[in-house]
Amino acid sequence: MPREILAILDGYGRARRTRHEEARALNHDLAGLVAYAFHQPGDMPEYTPLSTPAASPAPEAPAMSTEAEIEQVRGFFMAMAMQGGEGG
Repeated sequence: MPREILAILDGYGRARRTRHEEARALNHDLAGLVAYAFHQPGDMPEYTPLSTPAASPAPEAPAMSTEAEIEQVRGFFMAMAMQGGEGG
């Protein structure tokens, strides 16, 4: 398999593992809150947000348009073809 395909598949696998870990953490927190609600409703912990609006990350750069993305991919493949290589 070409390196690009392997890199894409590796990235996809890492993203799936990350989403799975996030879901596990959420389910763990939920189980703790359900236990509090069932056994000690008066001792429920207060909600604390993970981040405050002041600590929000810097705004992201504007997303590229679809046409620009297509042209970027086209340029990548043209550069790959000019380098030569396997395949045809």
